[in-house]
Amino acid sequence: MNRRLRPLAVLATAAAAFLPLGACTATPGGDSAADSGSSATIASLVKAGQQTDIAEVEKSLGAPTVKPDTKLCYVTRTLANEFWGFERTGFEAEAKKLNVASQTFAVNDEASITEQLDKAQSAMNQGCSAILASPISATALDSVFTAALAKGIPAIVLNDAKGTVPGVVYVGPDAETIGLTAADYIATKLPDGGKVAQIEGDPGSSNALNRGKGFTAGVAKHPNLKLVAAQTAKWDTNQAQTIATAMLTANPDIKAFYSQNDTMALGVQAAVDAKGLTGKVIIVGTDGIPQAKKKIADGGSYTATVSERPSTEGAAGVKTALWLLDGKTVPAWVDVPAFIIDKDNVAKYPTGMP
Repeated sequence: MNRRLRPLAVLATAAAAFLPLGACTATPGGDSAADSGSSATIASLVKAGQQTDIAEVEKSLGAPTVKPDTKLCYVTRTLANEFWGFERTGFEAEAKKLNVASQTFAVNDEASITEQLDKAQSAMNQGCSAILASPISATALDSVFTAALAKGIPAIVLNDAKGTVPGVVYVGPDAETIGLTAADYIATKLPDGGKVAQIEGDPGSSNALNRGKGFTAGVAKHPNLKLVAAQTAKWDTNQAQTIATAMLTANPDIKAFYSQNDTMALGVQAAVDAKGLTGKVIIVGTDGIPQAKKKIADGGSYTATVSERPSTEGAAGVKTALWLLDGKTVPAWVDVPAFIIDKDNVAKYPTGMP
């Protein structure tokens, strides 16, 4: 993606113009008041550098308290990608369960940083008590997060693009660990080693960059594995099929593919099948979408997926926002670890996403 971003100073000014005047402010001890200079207060509730599993956070903080007139807003990515649909479902279902007003803002173009920034600014103009988002790139929404925190509005990133703005909470897995997990899994399936290839997501995506970094490092740990090809398919099934076909033509002895999401892995499987290599090439995807799990259950080349937990992440984002609004201290990283789904455990996950 080669779109240029406007200078951050300009974006921050634009984002601030959209902020509601009477936003809720969290203060230690649980009091709430309108305050235009409370970013330090919100930041003080977020333990910088601390990473804690969601189960431990819930055990420690308990059920969140809902303050009157609270409204949570989620700025997601395209719902054409069912993964983000499950993230949205987790967010909205938990908000409904806790009787909290919520609103989702989704983009049409998976790669449009400008469109998502506009959606985030619009969300901030809707009287949000907290802003949750899944940024397309690591810094895409930093101006909005910074302006939100300045108004005492918690800012929470769900799943992608864990950023560096102090006071922003990240809820999700470690993308590098996901790539590393895929490499280690492939190594167990190829005890004699062999050539492997990687199908990458959009180069502007933090998830793509970090999963790739983790996978490359993982392959390097196993001297008998050799990464012979890596190319972006920008999260697209058809592009992935075309690229995987070319890779197999150039290296017909490829033993395994790692795809940075399941949507692309479906394209890889189509390429493998068309080459008459069904069951002879390992395919590991990422995310754990229902279609991928069905393919795994059916047998063939689709071997495994490093499954994330978007429904859990969406719900955890709601709880985290409410804890902050209640003045509770939370870790800067609420960890929702991913895990391998293959033929051995796929039957445990027949529908939806955890």
